[in-house]
Amino acid sequence: MFGFIYLFILISAYKWYMKPFTLKQIWLMAGIGLGFFLLYTCASIVLSLFGIDVGIFVTGPFKLPVIMVGFGIFLLFDRLSFHNRIINRIAQSAFAVYLITEYPATRTLLWKHLFVLKGLYQPPFAILWILGILLAIYIACILIDFVRQGLFAVTVDRNRGRWSELVWNGIESKSKHLQEERTLS
Repeated sequence: MFGFIYLFILISAYKWYMKPFTLKQIWLMAGIGLGFFLLYTCASIVLSLFGIDVGIFVTGPFKLPVIMVGFGIFLLFDRLSFHNRIINRIAQSAFAVYLITEYPATRTLLWKHLFVLKGLYQPPFAILWILGILLAIYIACILIDFVRQGLFAVTVDRNRGRWSELVWNGIESKSKHLQEERTLS
């Protein structure tokens, strides 16, 4: 969670306070990040030949080279303008797919009960099986989110703010009731 907050702050600071990077700067940033990654990987391989195992820690999530490459790619795609109703509708559900699949109970159900991938590594066309499984999970999660969007359209979104007003009024009336009881006793 803190990694995503960090990335949100990084992107917000770029959008709010910095001049947009030129295409040359974007490619340079991504190239430097990739260069660090390749240099460290090559150094780790050479050191491992001499029996020194340092591991490849520079490729972990939220490490500087990874962020440089990722941010550069983000900025490259940010320059593109693309409008397609179907793709935009599916993209609205991307965060819901993430939340559904990262929920611990769902993750356990998917990867320990329904799709145990340990046995899929050896057979021919294993990558196609794995991609098919991932696509099926993505489509199922999108359909679940479409159901959620439909339910919200006929309940919560019909009267925007009504639910929060009901909750607020309920809290307010409860506190008034408690104050009246205190003054009577």
